[in-house]
Amino acid sequence: MVDKTTASVQSGKKPAKDTSTQRYLPFSEIRDNLIIMKDGSSRMVLKIHALNFNLKSQEEQDAILMSYQRFLNSLNFPIQIIIRSLKVDIEAYINKLKNLALKQTSELMQEQTYRYIDFLTNLIDLAQIMKKEFYIVVPFDIENNESVRKTDMFGIFRSFWNALSQEESVADIRANRVRAERLKKGNFERLSTVKMSLESI
Repeated sequence: MVDKTTASVQSGKKPAKDTSTQRYLPFSEIRDNLIIMKDGSSRMVLKIHALNFNLKSQEEQDAILMSYQRFLNSLNFPIQIIIRSLKVDIEAYINKLKNLALKQTSELMQEQTYRYIDFLTNLIDLAQIMKKEFYIVVPFDIENNESVRKTDMFGIFRSFWNALSQEESVADIRANRVRAERLKKGNFERLSTVKMSLESI
């Protein structure tokens, strides 16, 4: 039995409209660390390593706040800050401790190891210790960039899957590739600006 996609390719007809999850996603392609959206814009994501603000002196805290304020005021494009909270998973560490406890020759050391395991397990359950990850999403809108818009003759960026369809010409595929490179360049310049500003903080 031949599936519908194979049959449509052999007959030269366009396959039926995609009803998968992909049609509901806001992006059409991920290429070279660049997320290409269906509306023609792009996104790059920067992972940020946090610093322990409470361990800093009052002078250092004031300097960090002032630098961060200057960073936000210097931006001439929007950014999105995402904080991802995950419950700390120490199961692998607990299993390692249990194996060490079994190998202990001293009963006292074995008992102390098991007590330590119980302490860690109760601490995680009661304190709800969370691991936080920080990301900055940097957008680049092709419609708001004049130099890109002048070369954009085909309107909204078509997805990678459409580029593979038989209705897409070689010129269209090349234009899409050029457009993707311009998106990457513009987005990377913005990402570099954010990165350097945060590093100075």
